[in-house]
Amino acid sequence: MLVAAPHRARAQKAARVLRLMTYNVNYGNRDVAATLDAIASEDADIVLLQEITTEWQRALADRFATQYPVQVFRIHSRAAGGLAVLSKVPVRTEEVLACPERGWFPAERIVIESAFGALQILNVHLRPAIDGGSWFKGFLTTPPLRRREIETYWKKLARDLPTVIAGDFNEDPSGSAVAFLARQGLARVPTDGPTTWHYEHVAGGQTHDVLKMDIDHVMVDRTLIGRDGRVLDAGTSDHRPVVVSIEPKIRMAR
Repeated sequence: MLVAAPHRARAQKAARVLRLMTYNVNYGNRDVAATLDAIASEDADIVLLQEITTEWQRALADRFATQYPVQVFRIHSRAAGGLAVLSKVPVRTEEVLACPERGWFPAERIVIESAFGALQILNVHLRPAIDGGSWFKGFLTTPPLRRREIETYWKKLARDLPTVIAGDFNEDPSGSAVAFLARQGLARVPTDGPTTWHYEHVAGGQTHDVLKMDIDHVMVDRTLIGRDGRVLDAGTSDHRPVVVSIEPKIRMAR
């Protein structure tokens, strides 16, 4: 019995860990099969998706009917604005949060029943750094818009639930939305691997990354620990899947 006890403790701890993936699949991505394979092979407990269209909904629902019995899809009038959740754990509630003025896409708030209790998750796709078709202008003008979006969503979240905010922030870790959440006590889960987003250009039959940044993030509040963050070099979107492990913070007895 004494020998088996540590094994039981490790098993109990493992059961209290939630593996979460966030992935912007790219609404214009034509290689659907490779992207679905990237989701399937990682086999996370819950998957947050951005840029979901009706075509993506059909493909996801068909491929993951068994692997992810809980599926929620929210299609948006903008092709890139759709959101989805694939889950192995029960979803208690789900709602769409409208974006504020000059925002492009909504957010999705869900409450799931994890192995360690109710967990609130906000699936976000914040305003891209584009203004009038210009990335250069958008880099300068859009940070306040993303901050306004995250402030709007933050006000609508429950304060009595452990909280995860994840998705496509469209800004690097030094951005205004990430900074706002940090001031509210959330921490970004660091990741290993390649950047979460890359812009490719084909020249001379070879593909090159013209731009690459970490713009997809998972942030957890003070009651949680986020660890083992990885960016998977998989799929065919311009974004890459981000996977983290989340567990409750255990206070050591004095």
